[in-house]
Amino acid sequence: MKRFLLTMFVLVLRLIYWPIRCRRIRDKVTIISRQSDDPSVDIRMLSDYLRLRYPGIECVVLCRFIEAGLAGKIKYFLHMIRQMVHIASSRIIVLDGYCITASVLHHKKETKILQMWHAVAAIKKFGYQTIDRAGGHSRVVAETMCMHRNYDYILCPGPEMGRIYCEAFHAEPARLLYMGLPRLDLIWDSEEGAAAIRKAYNIPDEREILLYIPTFRKGAQVRLKDLVRSIDPQKFTLVVRLHPLDRTQPLSDDERGDLQVIFDQSRSTQEWIRSCDRLITDYSALSVEASLTGKPLYFYIYDINEYEQSVGLNVDPRREMPRAVAITGLQLSDLLAEPYDFGELNAFRDKYVSIDTDACTARLGDFIYGIIKEVHQEVSDASSDAESQSS
Repeated sequence: MKRFLLTMFVLVLRLIYWPIRCRRIRDKVTIISRQSDDPSVDIRMLSDYLRLRYPGIECVVLCRFIEAGLAGKIKYFLHMIRQMVHIASSRIIVLDGYCITASVLHHKKETKILQMWHAVAAIKKFGYQTIDRAGGHSRVVAETMCMHRNYDYILCPGPEMGRIYCEAFHAEPARLLYMGLPRLDLIWDSEEGAAAIRKAYNIPDEREILLYIPTFRKGAQVRLKDLVRSIDPQKFTLVVRLHPLDRTQPLSDDERGDLQVIFDQSRSTQEWIRSCDRLITDYSALSVEASLTGKPLYFYIYDINEYEQSVGLNVDPRREMPRAVAITGLQLSDLLAEPYDFGELNAFRDKYVSIDTDACTARLGDFIYGIIKEVHQEVSDASSDAESQSS
């Protein structure tokens, strides 16, 4: 029954798109996301660059999160029709996740789709790697909804991660584009920014800023108590930067004890990465992103066994960085007190990031412009051939 209903849904979308597809293609880039109602830092940086560097290109940004409930789904269905209108007249579609209209519809040959994904890397399994797993999609849904189909290019930080991306996207290696996300332009140290954050939150200079950025756990809250009890309040101020969808409740004053804990969602993750002294994460792709800064990085993986069974891991911190892994708060406390192994960190970084990380926004924007020029040339050559044959 599920397959039948999904098949009918896809058929309806294709029928709606059939007359819309006749729209004339323009020099337009449409960026689509369902991660949030607001553009991510990558989308903002890319769209701003395209508009400033190439004013002749129209750039449209469509961001809409699918809300729970029937009303939310109806709103998103109407939003998909808006997506169709822009897709039909665009030369380039840029995505940062799975997009129904991009994958299930049949597009013009001149329209190219670029998947930049919403993370620098993939520590946990996703896409086709999680088919029929507890934390993944069913095969029926994946096949009927054409999951991750139609991509011409897929951004990737290096060959090692490329192998993983090919599995997750069910894609050929030839589609991989070894290039960084725009956000990588923002992660480098800023003494001025760090000083401003310390002043804003009254963090003494003698205390290190310890940033905790856990991954999103669907249906579960992040366990904070054991972590907080393990942190030395004389040495650290703990900053907890939760995933935007996470509903973990901040700790009470009694639970925090003497430790200063900052729960912040107002500043970007990249701003905190720039300003912190050390980082703690788990299965988040931010671990790869943060490794580029050269700052001490720790993995607090208290639920590793549950996570492996539910979702699965592409990168196991226990094998990659064993000297920086803690299962309990006590182990984490010991790690924070020991000398850090930067050789292990550098090996982790070099294994998963082999791209040039300078000027990532410009590289991606210029590549997109190059695609438009190339398509222009193909259309021009085809027209010339047609005229020659007619004469």
